[in-house]
Amino acid sequence: APIPPPDLSSCNKPKINATTEVPYFCCAPKPDDMSKVPYYKFPSVTKLRIRPPAHALDEAYIAKYNLAISRMKDLDKTQPDNPIGFKQQANIHCAYCNGGYSIDGKVLQVHNSWLFFPFHRWYLYFYERILGSLIDDPTFGLPFWNWDHPKGMRFPPMFDVPGTALYDERRGDQIHNGNFIDLGSFGDQVETTQLQLMTNNLTLMYRQLVTNSPCPLMFFGGPYTLGSTVEAAGTVENIPHSPVHIWVGTRRGSVLPDGKISNGEDMGNFYSAGLDPLFYCHHSNVDRMWNEWKATGGKRTDLQNKDWLNSEFFFYDENGNPFKVRVRDCLDTKKMGYDYQPTATPWRNFKPKTKASAGKVNTGSIPPESQVFPLAKLDKAISFSINRPASSRTQQEKNAQEEVLTFNAIKYDNRDYIRFDVFLNVDNNVNANELDKAEFAGSYTSLPHVHRVGDPKHTATATLRLAITELLEDIGLEDEDTIAVTLVPKKGDISIGGVEIKLADC
Repeated sequence: APIPPPDLSSCNKPKINATTEVPYFCCAPKPDDMSKVPYYKFPSVTKLRIRPPAHALDEAYIAKYNLAISRMKDLDKTQPDNPIGFKQQANIHCAYCNGGYSIDGKVLQVHNSWLFFPFHRWYLYFYERILGSLIDDPTFGLPFWNWDHPKGMRFPPMFDVPGTALYDERRGDQIHNGNFIDLGSFGDQVETTQLQLMTNNLTLMYRQLVTNSPCPLMFFGGPYTLGSTVEAAGTVENIPHSPVHIWVGTRRGSVLPDGKISNGEDMGNFYSAGLDPLFYCHHSNVDRMWNEWKATGGKRTDLQNKDWLNSEFFFYDENGNPFKVRVRDCLDTKKMGYDYQPTATPWRNFKPKTKASAGKVNTGSIPPESQVFPLAKLDKAISFSINRPASSRTQQEKNAQEEVLTFNAIKYDNRDYIRFDVFLNVDNNVNANELDKAEFAGSYTSLPHVHRVGDPKHTATATLRLAITELLEDIGLEDEDTIAVTLVPKKGDISIGGVEIKLADC
Protein backbone atom coordinates (compact mmCIF):
# COMPACT_ATOMS: atom_id res chain seq x y z
CA ALA A 1 0.00 0.00 0.00
CA PRO A 2 1.12 3.63 -0.36
CA ILE A 3 3.23 4.81 2.58
CA PRO A 4 1.46 7.52 4.63
CA PRO A 5 3.27 10.34 6.45
CA PRO A 6 5.02 9.14 9.63
CA ASP A 7 3.38 9.06 13.01
CA LEU A 8 5.20 12.00 14.64
CA SER A 9 3.94 11.09 18.09
CA SER A 10 5.85 7.79 17.99
CA CYS A 11 9.22 9.27 17.06
CA ASN A 12 12.07 7.88 19.16
CA LYS A 13 15.81 8.32 19.47
CA PRO A 14 17.66 6.49 16.70
CA LYS A 15 20.83 4.56 17.52
CA ILE A 16 24.32 5.14 16.18
CA ASN A 17 25.41 1.62 17.07
CA ALA A 18 24.32 -1.27 19.28
CA THR A 19 24.71 0.62 22.55
CA THR A 20 24.79 4.33 21.67
CA GLU A 21 21.76 6.50 20.98
CA VAL A 22 21.96 9.66 18.91
CA PRO A 23 22.81 12.34 21.54
CA TYR A 24 19.99 14.65 20.50
CA PHE A 25 16.31 14.42 19.56
CA CYS A 26 16.00 14.01 15.78
CA CYS A 27 12.26 14.41 15.40
CA ALA A 28 10.50 17.38 13.86
CA PRO A 29 8.22 19.62 15.94
CA LYS A 30 4.79 18.01 16.05
CA PRO A 31 1.80 19.96 14.66
CA ASP A 32 -1.16 20.28 17.00
CA ASP A 33 -3.30 18.07 14.78
CA MET A 34 -1.71 15.98 12.01
CA SER A 35 -5.14 15.27 10.52
CA LYS A 36 -5.50 18.96 9.70
CA VAL A 37 -2.10 19.30 7.98
CA PRO A 38 -2.86 20.21 4.33
CA TYR A 39 -1.29 18.87 1.16
CA TYR A 40 1.30 21.17 -0.34
CA LYS A 41 0.44 23.24 -3.40
CA PHE A 42 3.22 24.73 -5.51
CA PRO A 43 3.33 28.52 -5.58
CA SER A 44 3.17 30.18 -9.00
CA VAL A 45 6.54 30.24 -10.76
CA THR A 46 7.65 33.34 -12.63
CA LYS A 47 11.30 32.29 -12.95
CA LEU A 48 12.87 28.86 -12.51
CA ARG A 49 15.51 28.43 -9.84
CA ILE A 50 18.57 27.13 -11.69
CA ARG A 51 20.92 24.83 -9.79
CA PRO A 52 24.53 25.42 -10.91
CA PRO A 53 27.60 23.11 -10.70
CA ALA A 54 29.55 23.77 -7.50
CA HIS A 55 32.99 23.97 -9.09
CA ALA A 56 31.94 26.82 -11.42
CA LEU A 57 30.43 29.26 -8.90
CA ASP A 58 31.68 32.85 -8.70
CA GLU A 59 32.57 34.66 -5.46
CA ALA A 60 29.25 36.50 -5.29
CA TYR A 61 27.26 33.27 -5.44
CA ILE A 62 29.47 31.60 -2.83
CA ALA A 63 29.05 34.61 -0.52
CA LYS A 64 25.27 34.44 -0.93
CA TYR A 65 25.30 30.70 -0.21
CA ASN A 66 27.43 31.22 2.91
CA LEU A 67 25.09 33.96 4.12
CA ALA A 68 22.02 31.74 3.73
CA ILE A 69 23.60 28.84 5.65
CA SER A 70 24.90 31.25 8.30
CA ARG A 71 21.42 32.65 8.90
CA MET A 72 20.00 29.13 9.03
CA LYS A 73 22.58 28.23 11.69
CA ASP A 74 21.84 31.43 13.62
CA LEU A 75 18.28 30.18 14.12
CA ASP A 76 19.70 27.26 16.13
CA LYS A 77 20.92 29.76 18.74
CA THR A 78 17.81 31.89 19.04
CA GLN A 79 15.01 29.49 18.04
CA PRO A 80 16.24 25.89 18.47
CA ASP A 81 12.77 24.45 17.78
CA ASN A 82 12.27 26.42 14.58
CA PRO A 83 11.80 23.78 11.85
CA ILE A 84 13.73 25.84 9.30
CA GLY A 85 16.87 26.05 11.48
CA PHE A 86 20.01 24.23 10.37
CA LYS A 87 19.93 21.46 12.99
CA GLN A 88 16.21 20.90 12.57
CA GLN A 89 16.77 20.52 8.82
CA ALA A 90 19.61 18.06 9.46
CA ASN A 91 17.37 16.15 11.86
CA ILE A 92 14.95 15.38 9.03
CA HIS A 93 17.49 12.96 7.60
CA CYS A 94 18.30 11.54 11.02
CA ALA A 95 14.65 10.77 11.79
CA TYR A 96 13.53 9.49 8.38
CA CYS A 97 16.71 7.54 7.66
CA ASN A 98 17.86 6.10 10.99
CA GLY A 99 14.62 4.70 12.35
CA GLY A 100 13.18 7.66 14.24
CA TYR A 101 9.72 7.36 12.74
CA SER A 102 7.29 4.49 12.67
CA ILE A 103 3.85 3.82 11.22
CA ASP A 104 1.52 1.37 12.94
CA GLY A 105 4.46 0.21 15.04
CA LYS A 106 6.67 -0.54 12.03
CA VAL A 107 9.89 1.39 11.46
CA LEU A 108 9.90 3.70 8.45
CA GLN A 109 13.06 3.75 6.31
CA VAL A 110 13.30 5.82 3.11
CA HIS A 111 16.59 4.32 1.90
CA ASN A 112 17.25 1.12 -0.05
CA SER A 113 13.95 1.16 -1.91
CA TRP A 114 11.91 3.17 -4.40
CA LEU A 115 11.27 5.84 -1.72
CA PHE A 116 14.88 7.05 -1.92
CA PHE A 117 14.63 9.43 -4.88
CA PRO A 118 11.26 11.10 -4.18
CA PHE A 119 11.95 11.58 -0.46
CA HIS A 120 15.26 13.34 -1.07
CA ARG A 121 13.82 15.42 -3.91
CA TRP A 122 11.10 16.81 -1.63
CA TYR A 123 13.64 17.27 1.18
CA LEU A 124 15.92 19.40 -1.00
CA TYR A 125 12.98 21.30 -2.49
CA PHE A 126 11.99 22.76 0.88
CA TYR A 127 15.61 23.19 1.98
CA GLU A 128 16.35 25.23 -1.14
CA ARG A 129 13.28 27.43 -0.63
CA ILE A 130 14.30 28.01 2.99
CA LEU A 131 17.76 29.18 1.89
CA GLY A 132 16.22 31.56 -0.64
CA SER A 133 13.83 32.99 1.94
CA LEU A 134 16.65 33.66 4.42
CA ILE A 135 18.45 35.88 1.90
CA ASP A 136 15.28 37.24 0.30
CA ASP A 137 16.11 35.65 -3.07
CA PRO A 138 13.39 33.29 -4.35
CA THR A 139 15.51 32.53 -7.43
CA PHE A 140 18.38 31.04 -5.40
CA GLY A 141 19.28 27.57 -6.69
CA LEU A 142 21.07 24.97 -4.57
CA PRO A 143 24.42 24.08 -6.22
CA PHE A 144 25.15 20.50 -7.22
CA TRP A 145 28.49 18.76 -6.71
CA ASN A 146 28.92 17.22 -10.16
CA TRP A 147 31.20 14.34 -9.20
CA ASP A 148 30.07 12.63 -12.42
CA HIS A 149 32.28 14.98 -14.49
CA PRO A 150 36.11 15.05 -14.26
CA LYS A 151 36.02 18.80 -13.50
CA GLY A 152 33.87 18.09 -10.46
CA MET A 153 35.65 15.00 -9.13
CA ARG A 154 37.53 16.95 -6.46
CA PHE A 155 36.11 18.27 -3.22
CA PRO A 156 34.40 21.66 -3.89
CA PRO A 157 36.84 24.27 -2.45
CA MET A 158 34.10 26.56 -1.11
CA PHE A 159 33.22 23.91 1.49
CA ASP A 160 36.80 23.67 2.76
CA VAL A 161 37.36 27.19 4.13
CA PRO A 162 37.60 27.16 7.96
CA GLY A 163 35.48 29.78 9.67
CA THR A 164 32.79 29.86 6.99
CA ALA A 165 29.24 28.50 7.32
CA LEU A 166 29.96 25.85 4.65
CA TYR A 167 32.85 24.33 6.60
CA ASP A 168 32.52 21.12 8.64
CA GLU A 169 35.50 20.05 10.76
CA ARG A 170 34.16 16.48 10.94
CA ARG A 171 35.37 15.44 7.49
CA GLY A 172 38.11 13.02 6.55
CA ASP A 173 41.60 14.08 5.51
CA GLN A 174 41.17 12.42 2.09
CA ILE A 175 39.16 15.41 0.80
CA HIS A 176 42.23 17.67 0.80
CA ASN A 177 45.20 18.16 -1.53
CA GLY A 178 43.15 18.03 -4.70
CA ASN A 179 42.53 14.30 -4.39
CA PHE A 180 40.13 12.74 -6.86
CA ILE A 181 37.00 11.33 -5.29
CA ASP A 182 36.49 7.56 -5.51
CA LEU A 183 32.88 6.96 -6.62
CA GLY A 184 33.24 3.40 -5.40
CA SER A 185 34.75 4.33 -2.03
CA PHE A 186 34.47 1.75 0.73
CA GLY A 187 36.53 3.51 3.39
CA ASP A 188 40.02 2.39 2.32
CA GLN A 189 42.43 4.11 -0.03
CA VAL A 190 42.69 2.40 -3.42
CA GLU A 191 46.29 2.24 -4.60
CA THR A 192 46.02 3.52 -8.15
CA THR A 193 46.72 6.60 -10.25
CA GLN A 194 44.40 9.59 -10.45
CA LEU A 195 43.91 8.84 -14.14
CA GLN A 196 42.79 5.29 -13.35
CA LEU A 197 40.54 6.58 -10.56
CA MET A 198 38.89 9.04 -12.95
CA THR A 199 38.46 6.23 -15.47
CA ASN A 200 36.95 3.97 -12.81
CA ASN A 201 34.55 6.77 -11.85
CA LEU A 202 33.30 7.26 -15.40
CA THR A 203 32.96 3.49 -15.81
CA LEU A 204 30.89 3.26 -12.64
CA MET A 205 28.66 6.09 -13.84
CA TYR A 206 28.08 4.36 -17.18
CA ARG A 207 27.31 1.04 -15.53
CA GLN A 208 24.90 2.56 -12.97
CA LEU A 209 23.08 5.03 -15.25
CA VAL A 210 23.05 2.99 -18.47
CA THR A 211 23.97 -0.70 -18.27
CA ASN A 212 22.43 -1.62 -14.91
CA SER A 213 19.35 0.59 -15.03
CA PRO A 214 17.43 -0.16 -18.25
CA CYS A 215 14.25 -0.70 -16.19
CA PRO A 216 12.59 1.69 -13.70
CA LEU A 217 12.68 -0.69 -10.73
CA MET A 218 16.42 -1.22 -11.19
CA PHE A 219 17.03 2.53 -11.12
CA PHE A 220 14.61 3.54 -8.36
CA GLY A 221 14.98 0.42 -6.22
CA GLY A 222 12.58 -2.30 -5.18
CA PRO A 223 9.04 -1.69 -3.90
CA TYR A 224 8.92 -0.71 -0.25
CA THR A 225 6.88 -2.61 2.30
CA LEU A 226 6.54 -0.83 5.63
CA GLY A 227 8.90 -2.38 8.15
CA SER A 228 10.68 -4.35 5.43
CA THR A 229 13.97 -5.97 6.42
CA VAL A 230 15.18 -6.66 2.87
CA GLU A 231 17.10 -3.85 1.19
CA ALA A 232 16.83 -3.41 -2.57
CA ALA A 233 18.55 -0.12 -3.39
CA GLY A 234 18.43 1.37 -6.87
CA THR A 235 21.58 1.69 -8.94
CA VAL A 236 22.45 5.31 -8.12
CA GLU A 237 21.68 4.96 -4.43
CA ASN A 238 24.08 2.02 -4.31
CA ILE A 239 26.80 3.75 -6.36
CA PRO A 240 27.77 6.61 -6.44
CA HIS A 241 25.48 7.94 -3.69
CA SER A 242 26.76 5.85 -0.77
CA PRO A 243 30.47 5.92 -1.71
CA VAL A 244 30.41 9.74 -1.86
CA HIS A 245 29.05 9.76 1.70
CA ILE A 246 31.80 7.37 2.77
CA TRP A 247 34.58 9.29 1.00
CA VAL A 248 33.71 12.62 2.66
CA GLY A 249 33.12 11.37 6.22
CA THR A 250 35.85 10.75 8.77
CA ARG A 251 37.45 7.32 8.82
CA ARG A 252 35.67 5.03 11.24
CA GLY A 253 37.67 4.57 14.42
CA SER A 254 39.60 7.82 14.01
CA VAL A 255 39.46 10.57 16.63
CA LEU A 256 37.04 13.44 16.04
CA PRO A 257 37.89 17.07 16.93
CA ASP A 258 35.92 16.70 20.18
CA GLY A 259 37.99 13.66 21.18
CA LYS A 260 35.29 11.07 20.49
CA ILE A 261 35.83 8.01 18.30
CA SER A 262 34.36 8.44 14.84
CA ASN A 263 31.46 6.42 13.45
CA GLY A 264 32.06 8.05 10.09
CA GLU A 265 30.62 11.45 11.01
CA ASP A 266 29.30 13.59 9.55
CA MET A 267 28.65 12.45 5.97
CA GLY A 268 29.71 8.86 6.61
CA ASN A 269 26.70 7.88 8.71
CA PHE A 270 22.96 8.29 8.07
CA TYR A 271 22.17 9.89 11.41
CA SER A 272 24.70 12.73 11.08
CA ALA A 273 24.93 13.29 7.30
CA GLY A 274 22.65 16.35 7.27
CA LEU A 275 24.95 18.19 9.69
CA ASP A 276 27.44 18.72 6.85
CA PRO A 277 26.30 21.49 4.45
CA LEU A 278 27.91 19.46 1.66
CA PHE A 279 25.20 16.81 2.10
CA TYR A 280 22.64 18.94 0.28
CA CYS A 281 25.04 19.82 -2.53
CA HIS A 282 25.81 16.09 -2.93
CA HIS A 283 22.13 15.15 -3.00
CA SER A 284 21.42 17.92 -5.47
CA ASN A 285 23.55 15.97 -7.95
CA VAL A 286 21.93 12.70 -6.91
CA ASP A 287 18.58 14.32 -7.73
CA ARG A 288 20.01 15.52 -11.05
CA MET A 289 20.80 11.90 -11.90
CA TRP A 290 17.04 11.20 -11.92
CA ASN A 291 16.64 13.72 -14.75
CA GLU A 292 19.76 12.52 -16.56
CA TRP A 293 18.62 8.89 -16.37
CA LYS A 294 15.26 9.70 -17.94
CA ALA A 295 17.03 11.69 -20.67
CA THR A 296 19.01 8.56 -21.63
CA GLY A 297 15.88 7.11 -23.25
CA GLY A 298 14.64 3.58 -23.79
CA LYS A 299 12.33 2.38 -21.03
CA ARG A 300 13.86 4.81 -18.54
CA THR A 301 10.67 6.46 -17.33
CA ASP A 302 9.07 7.18 -13.97
CA LEU A 303 7.28 4.36 -12.22
CA GLN A 304 3.53 4.16 -12.74
CA ASN A 305 2.78 2.02 -9.70
CA LYS A 306 0.07 3.69 -7.60
CA ASP A 307 1.66 2.50 -4.34
CA TRP A 308 4.70 4.57 -5.27
CA LEU A 309 2.87 7.54 -6.73
CA ASN A 310 0.58 7.91 -3.72
CA SER A 311 3.20 7.49 -0.98
CA GLU A 312 3.51 10.56 1.26
CA PHE A 313 6.01 12.46 3.41
CA PHE A 314 5.81 15.34 5.88
CA PHE A 315 7.82 18.58 5.77
CA TYR A 316 7.77 22.23 6.88
CA ASP A 317 7.99 24.98 4.26
CA GLU A 318 10.11 28.14 4.35
CA ASN A 319 7.52 29.88 6.55
CA GLY A 320 7.55 27.10 9.13
CA ASN A 321 4.16 25.76 8.04
CA PRO A 322 3.57 21.97 8.02
CA PHE A 323 2.56 20.15 4.84
CA LYS A 324 2.04 16.67 3.52
CA VAL A 325 3.43 15.85 0.06
CA ARG A 326 2.93 13.04 -2.43
CA VAL A 327 5.45 11.28 -4.63
CA ARG A 328 3.35 11.83 -7.75
CA ASP A 329 3.77 15.61 -7.41
CA CYS A 330 7.57 15.62 -7.62
CA LEU A 331 8.18 13.91 -10.97
CA ASP A 332 8.86 17.09 -12.95
CA THR A 333 11.40 19.52 -11.48
CA LYS A 334 10.25 22.38 -13.72
CA LYS A 335 6.73 22.10 -12.33
CA MET A 336 8.36 22.28 -8.90
CA GLY A 337 10.03 25.52 -9.95
CA TYR A 338 13.65 24.49 -10.52
CA ASP A 339 15.99 22.98 -13.09
CA TYR A 340 19.68 22.19 -13.50
CA GLN A 341 22.24 24.16 -15.46
CA PRO A 342 23.09 22.07 -18.54
CA THR A 343 26.36 20.24 -17.94
CA ALA A 344 28.28 17.73 -20.07
CA THR A 345 27.92 14.04 -19.16
CA PRO A 346 31.02 12.27 -20.54
CA TRP A 347 30.02 9.03 -18.79
CA ARG A 348 27.23 8.49 -21.35
CA ASN A 349 29.84 7.51 -23.94
CA PHE A 350 32.17 5.67 -21.59
CA LYS A 351 31.15 2.09 -22.29
CA PRO A 352 34.12 -0.17 -21.35
CA LYS A 353 35.48 -1.81 -24.50
CA THR A 354 38.83 -3.23 -23.39
CA LYS A 355 38.63 -6.87 -22.29
CA ALA A 356 40.40 -8.21 -19.23
CA SER A 357 40.73 -11.68 -20.74
CA ALA A 358 40.87 -13.26 -24.17
CA GLY A 359 38.35 -15.86 -25.25
CA LYS A 360 35.93 -17.65 -22.99
CA VAL A 361 36.63 -18.93 -19.50
CA ASN A 362 36.34 -22.71 -19.30
CA THR A 363 33.22 -23.00 -17.14
CA GLY A 364 33.91 -26.70 -16.67
CA SER A 365 37.02 -25.86 -14.66
CA ILE A 366 35.17 -23.90 -11.97
CA PRO A 367 32.46 -25.07 -9.56
CA PRO A 368 28.78 -24.50 -10.39
CA GLU A 369 26.84 -22.00 -8.28
CA SER A 370 25.06 -24.87 -6.52
CA GLN A 371 28.37 -25.89 -4.95
CA VAL A 372 29.32 -22.34 -3.90
CA PHE A 373 26.06 -20.98 -2.47
CA PRO A 374 24.95 -20.39 0.17
CA LEU A 375 28.30 -18.67 0.76
CA ALA A 376 29.00 -18.30 4.48
CA LYS A 377 31.77 -15.73 4.07
CA LEU A 378 33.01 -13.79 1.07
CA ASP A 379 36.59 -13.31 2.23
CA LYS A 380 38.48 -13.95 -1.01
CA ALA A 381 37.87 -13.75 -4.76
CA ILE A 382 35.72 -16.64 -5.87
CA SER A 383 34.58 -17.84 -9.31
CA PHE A 384 31.61 -20.03 -10.21
CA SER A 385 29.59 -21.04 -13.25
CA ILE A 386 25.88 -20.40 -13.65
CA ASN A 387 23.31 -21.45 -16.22
CA ARG A 388 21.32 -18.88 -18.16
CA PRO A 389 17.55 -19.12 -18.67
CA ALA A 390 17.91 -18.54 -22.43
CA SER A 391 20.69 -17.95 -24.95
CA SER A 392 20.90 -16.55 -28.49
CA ARG A 393 17.92 -14.26 -27.85
CA THR A 394 16.59 -12.06 -30.66
CA GLN A 395 16.68 -8.29 -30.36
CA GLN A 396 12.91 -8.29 -29.93
CA GLU A 397 13.23 -10.70 -27.00
CA LYS A 398 15.95 -8.54 -25.48
CA ASN A 399 13.79 -5.43 -25.81
CA ALA A 400 10.95 -7.21 -24.04
CA GLN A 401 12.94 -8.68 -21.15
CA GLU A 402 16.22 -7.84 -19.46
CA GLU A 403 18.55 -10.62 -18.35
CA VAL A 404 19.29 -10.00 -14.67
CA LEU A 405 21.99 -11.55 -12.48
CA THR A 406 20.60 -11.48 -8.93
CA PHE A 407 22.36 -12.07 -5.62
CA ASN A 408 19.86 -12.91 -2.89
CA ALA A 409 20.07 -12.75 0.90
CA ILE A 410 23.27 -10.71 1.06
CA LYS A 411 23.89 -10.38 4.80
CA TYR A 412 26.28 -8.01 6.57
CA ASP A 413 26.64 -5.84 9.67
CA ASN A 414 24.77 -2.62 8.87
CA ARG A 415 27.17 -0.58 11.04
CA ASP A 416 30.09 -1.30 8.68
CA TYR A 417 31.24 -0.21 5.24
CA ILE A 418 30.64 -2.86 2.59
CA ARG A 419 31.91 -3.40 -0.96
CA PHE A 420 32.28 -6.28 -3.37
CA ASP A 421 32.66 -6.30 -7.16
CA VAL A 422 31.19 -8.61 -9.80
CA PHE A 423 32.88 -9.64 -13.06
CA LEU A 424 31.78 -11.94 -15.88
CA ASN A 425 34.08 -14.24 -17.84
CA VAL A 426 37.24 -13.71 -15.78
CA ASP A 427 39.02 -15.85 -13.21
CA ASN A 428 39.75 -14.86 -9.62
CA ASN A 429 43.07 -13.27 -10.62
CA VAL A 430 41.32 -10.29 -12.22
CA ASN A 431 42.72 -6.83 -11.36
CA ALA A 432 39.74 -5.43 -9.44
CA ASN A 433 41.29 -1.95 -9.18
CA GLU A 434 40.80 -1.45 -12.94
CA LEU A 435 37.07 -1.25 -13.53
CA ASP A 436 37.18 0.03 -17.10
CA LYS A 437 36.87 -3.48 -18.52
CA ALA A 438 33.99 -4.95 -20.52
CA GLU A 439 33.74 -7.81 -18.01
CA PHE A 440 33.02 -5.55 -15.01
CA ALA A 441 29.33 -6.00 -14.19
CA GLY A 442 28.88 -3.87 -11.09
CA SER A 443 29.38 -3.55 -7.33
CA TYR A 444 27.53 -3.57 -4.04
CA THR A 445 28.21 -0.95 -1.35
CA SER A 446 26.53 0.17 1.85
CA LEU A 447 26.58 3.13 4.21
CA PRO A 448 26.22 2.48 7.98
CA HIS A 449 22.54 2.74 8.81
CA VAL A 450 21.54 1.34 12.19
CA HIS A 451 17.79 1.73 12.20
CA ARG A 452 15.99 -1.46 13.13
CA VAL A 453 14.47 -2.09 16.52
CA GLY A 454 15.07 -5.47 18.13
CA ASP A 455 18.08 -6.49 16.03
CA PRO A 456 21.03 -6.90 18.44
CA LYS A 457 23.28 -8.32 15.71
CA HIS A 458 22.55 -5.41 13.36
CA THR A 459 22.35 -7.77 10.40
CA ALA A 460 21.13 -6.26 7.13
CA THR A 461 19.69 -8.39 4.35
CA ALA A 462 19.99 -7.05 0.83
CA THR A 463 19.46 -7.96 -2.83
CA LEU A 464 21.76 -6.95 -5.69
CA ARG A 465 20.39 -7.03 -9.24
CA LEU A 466 22.72 -6.52 -12.22
CA ALA A 467 21.44 -6.19 -15.78
CA ILE A 468 23.77 -8.22 -18.00
CA THR A 469 22.18 -8.21 -21.48
CA GLU A 470 24.55 -5.52 -22.74
CA LEU A 471 27.58 -7.09 -21.07
CA LEU A 472 26.97 -10.47 -22.67
CA GLU A 473 26.84 -8.78 -26.07
CA ASP A 474 30.04 -6.82 -25.44
CA ILE A 475 32.09 -9.84 -24.35
CA GLY A 476 30.66 -12.24 -26.91
CA LEU A 477 28.74 -14.61 -24.63
CA GLU A 478 25.22 -14.22 -26.06
CA ASP A 479 25.16 -17.78 -27.37
CA GLU A 480 26.56 -19.45 -24.25
CA ASP A 481 24.26 -21.50 -22.02
CA THR A 482 26.64 -21.23 -19.06
CA ILE A 483 28.81 -18.27 -18.00
CA ALA A 484 31.52 -17.66 -15.42
CA VAL A 485 31.03 -15.11 -12.61
CA THR A 486 33.73 -13.85 -10.24
CA LEU A 487 33.13 -12.01 -6.95
CA VAL A 488 35.89 -9.84 -5.50
CA PRO A 489 35.47 -8.68 -1.86
CA LYS A 490 36.79 -5.24 -0.98
CA LYS A 491 35.41 -4.52 2.49
CA GLY A 492 33.22 -6.04 5.18
CA ASP A 493 32.07 -9.38 6.55
CA ILE A 494 29.62 -10.59 3.90
CA SER A 495 27.60 -13.76 3.30
CA ILE A 496 25.39 -14.48 0.28
CA GLY A 497 22.42 -16.84 0.32
CA GLY A 498 22.12 -17.57 -3.40
CA VAL A 499 22.46 -16.39 -6.98
CA GLU A 500 20.29 -16.75 -10.07
CA ILE A 501 19.78 -15.36 -13.56
CA LYS A 502 16.25 -14.44 -14.58
CA LEU A 503 14.53 -12.69 -17.45
CA ALA A 504 12.71 -9.63 -16.10
CA ASP A 505 10.06 -7.41 -17.63
CA CYS A 506 10.97 -3.72 -17.64
